This record gives sequence, structure tokens and C-alpha cells, in this order.
Amino acid sequence: MRVRTTDGDRVGQALDLRDEAVEPTRLVESIRDPESPVVSAARPGAVHERVGLLHPDMDLDIRGALAVAGRSIGLEAPQATAIASLNRRIEAIDPDAPDLRAARRRAATAGEEVVSLKERVERTSGRLTERRAADQPTEELEAKLADLTQRLTEAETEAIAARQALSQAQAAAATARDERERRLALVDRRENRRREARAWFLEALSERFEQALAALPIEVTPAPPSSYDGPPFAAALAIARLGAIDAPLVVADGPFETPIEARGALDAPVILTRL
Repeated sequence: MRVRTTDGDRVGQALDLRDEAVEPTRLVESIRDPESPVVSAARPGAVHERVGLLHPDMDLDIRGALAVAGRSIGLEAPQATAIASLNRRIEAIDPDAPDLRAARRRAATAGEEVVSLKERVERTSGRLTERRAADQPTEELEAKLADLTQRLTEAETEAIAARQALSQAQAAAATARDERERRLALVDRRENRRREARAWFLEALSERFEQALAALPIEVTPAPPSSYDGPPFAAALAIARLGAIDAPLVVADGPFETPIEARGALDAPVILTRL
């Protein structure tokens, strides 16, 4: 890897930047940014996302991190096939809910227009009847009635179409609702399988986790991950050691005297720094 500092470029697989005024989080961001001019190194993987920045105040989801570390070294939980299948089924469901409000507005507007035009047709027809009875000119009213009648016919056609569209939208909304419920059920099943997979990795990597803890220069009592109650920092160091990591790990205020010691303990490229 190559790291650009105020004193020039630092090159190697074990670098000590504890004398540099550089923020650990900025280093990690640069490592994860392929366009960054600050750090040039191997691209980080899933394990790096969990333990790429190691420091005494960190938090850690041990079960999740162990599962990711286990996959990085080629382990596969028995639930992997089921999880992959569920992922495909979930991705295939894309409920596209229609805009019911627009369909309802259209149907309501069309219905109101029909009612209004019917009333105008009735009033105009009544006036026309009165004029004929009084033997008065009717041409203007006849033209108006013809126009209103045509508009009413068109409005009734639109109202029918709007009601049909609303009915179709309601059916589509019901289908989309069913699809969402089916998707949620599949997501629940997938989360159950993921929990089972994390439990499997917890057991499968139990001995390696204890061995990794024992091999590190830290004051912590080795214990299996299922009963581990030590600091997250120590657990993260152990998981970093047992996972396969190509991108540089940033260790801030760690237990290592030298970057060479850190690289040997974590079996990964290392940058030592301070918080």
C-alpha cells in the first residue's frame, strides 16, 4: 500500500502514522474510496467493513462479524443455500402500488360532472318545453340542449372509464398489498435463516476465536464467542486475525509496539495511528 502524508509517501504493508496528524476515520474512508489520492491499497471486503477501524472505544456485533469473517475464509453455513434462494425470491417481488388517490379523484370528478350536466340538461329541457308551450322561439335553447346532451354523453363515458380504472386500481392495490405481505413473510424467513447461520458460525469459529484472543498481546481472558464478555476491541482484533483481509486495517491506540508486530498478529496490512 501507499499512503500520502505531509512528509511524503509511505509505502509498505505495515505503516506507523502515529507521528502524523491524521484522523483514523479519514484513513479508513480513503482506504474504502478507490478514487482517493490519500491511500492506494487493495480494495476492502466485507470483513473490513466490520473491523477496518480498530480502537478501544469501538462497538462490535460479534455474531455478525464472525459470520462475515468465516465466509472470507471459505466457510459456508448450512443455511447459505436457503438464504440465497430467499434473496432471489425477495428481489423478484416488486409490488408496484397504483395511485389510488388519483383514480378516486378522477372517478369522483367524473361523477360530479355527470350529476351537474344532468341537472343542466333537465333545467334546459324544462325551459324548452315551456317555450314551446308558449309558442316562443326555441332555436337557442334547442342548440344549448343539444350541446349539453353531447357533453353529458361524453361525461357519462368518462365516468364509466373512471369507475373501471378505479376498480382496476383497487384490484392492483390489493394484489400489491398481498405481494408486500408475501415479501415481508419471506424477509422474516430469511432473517430467521440468517440468525441460524450466525449461530452456526459462532459455533464453527469458537475455537479459532479463542486461539486468536490468546495469540494477541492484550489482557483478556480467552473465551468462546458465545460467552465472551470482554471488550469489543479485543474481540474485533481476534476476528480481524482469523478473517481474510487484504485491505489495510487502521489500528488506533492499539496494543502493538510496532507496525510489524501488528501485521504479524493480525495477518493483514496494518496502519498504526492515534485517536
